[in-house]
Amino acid sequence: MKIQHLSLSPILKSALAFALAFFLHLSSFAQVDQIREKLLNTNELLVAAHRAAHQKHPENSLQAIQEAIDLGVDIIEIDARVTTDGIVYLMHDQTINRTTTGTGDLEKMSSAELKEFTLLFDGKDSGIAIPTLKEALALSKGKIMVDLDLKTDKIEEVMAVVRELDVLDEVIFFDSDWKILAEIKSKMPTAYLMPRTYKANQIKKAYKKLDPVIVHIDPSFNTEKTIKIAQKYGLRTWINSLGDLDKELTTNPKPELAFDLVEHGANIVQTDLPGFWIGIKSRVNQTD
Repeated sequence: MKIQHLSLSPILKSALAFALAFFLHLSSFAQVDQIREKLLNTNELLVAAHRAAHQKHPENSLQAIQEAIDLGVDIIEIDARVTTDGIVYLMHDQTINRTTTGTGDLEKMSSAELKEFTLLFDGKDSGIAIPTLKEALALSKGKIMVDLDLKTDKIEEVMAVVRELDVLDEVIFFDSDWKILAEIKSKMPTAYLMPRTYKANQIKKAYKKLDPVIVHIDPSFNTEKTIKIAQKYGLRTWINSLGDLDKELTTNPKPELAFDLVEHGANIVQTDLPGFWIGIKSRVNQTD
C-alpha cells in the first residue's frame, strides 16, 4: 500500500512554527518560575554553579552558562565589573590577566579595548569573547536564577541592565558590603538580596537592615544553631563547597562528604562541581 504524504501550506507551516516557538518560550519561563518558587517557598536543597559550569568552558562565559542550564542547575553565580564607558562585563578578577589573552584592570579599560581579547580555558585561547552582563542575562532569562556577585561599586550600571532585560525577579544581588545592598534595596525594593555574614549573630542584623532572601554563611559557623536562626527569620542559607571540599570530591566523590556540609540544614550549595551536587540534591530532597 502506498502511503500518501500530507503537504502543508506555507501559511499552516508558519502557524505551526509560531505555535512551537511560543510553546518553547512559555516552557522556558515556567522553568525559572519553578526554581523561584522553590527558592522562596521551600527548604529544598538548591545547587549554584560557581562562575557558571566551567569544567568544559571558560568561567563566566556564555557557554558555561548554557552548560549550567543544560545540567539542570538552579542558580548560576557570575561576577560583574564595569568598564570606563559603563558597560557591565563578566569578570571575577580585578584584572583580565588570568582569564583572558590580555592584561589590565577591567574597570580602567573601555569596552572597545576588551573586545580585542578573548577568554582562556586551561591556559589556552578559547577564541570566546568576554561576555557582557546583558548577553548573559539575555541567555539566562526564563531559564535559571542568577546570583550576581558585585565586584564593583558602579551599581547603577548593573541595575540598568537588570531593568532593561526585565529580570529583577530572576536575579539575586550578592555583596559583602551591606551598604551596597542597602542602596540597591532603596532603588529596587523588591530585589532579592544575599549579604555575606561572618558569624551567626549577624543574621538577625542582616534581616532587619536588608530584608534579604538568603544569607551567605561560612563553614566555620555552619551549625544547627546558625540554621535555626536563619529559619526563624525565613531566610535561606547559602554555603560554599568551593575550595578544599570540592577538591576532595574531585578525587574522592563520596556522597558522605557532601552530606556533612548540609547536615545542619544549609540549603543552597555553591560549587565548582555542579553535576556532582545535582546528584546529591536529588538524594537530599528525596529524604526531606
